[in-house]
Amino acid sequence: MAEKITVALIGGGRTGTPLLKELIKYSYVTVIGVADKDPKAPSVTLAKKHKIYTTTQPMDLVKKVAEIDILIEVSGDSRLKKNIKATLAKTKNTRTIIMHDLIARLFISVCTGRKTLLSSFHPQDVGIGK
Repeated sequence: MAEKITVALIGGGRTGTPLLKELIKYSYVTVIGVADKDPKAPSVTLAKKHKIYTTTQPMDLVKKVAEIDILIEVSGDSRLKKNIKATLAKTKNTRTIIMHDLIARLFISVCTGRKTLLSSFHPQDVGIGK
């Protein structure tokens, strides 16, 4: 079992930001990058403060899949999910786990002690897409 987990985050807004705030607290988590099309997204600003690689091109992070244990995809962009899955298939990557909106909301809810599940900001975002 890995002693450290390598994570990349795509989607730096309302779901990605609380996730990043939690993940950077732990020495056993290495966040290798944050992607959001808005260079001023809250997670991008936070990542820069912690000297974490940032990009406005999510596929730049996906190209690093060989280095990523968990790819958190909370952008709400279904086309992007298709591209991510195609890249994982093309590179024969069976190691990287895609963490989508529902799992992210559960993680945030548990970590922040919520009594109810955090609402989705992307209700059309179901699973890892088609």
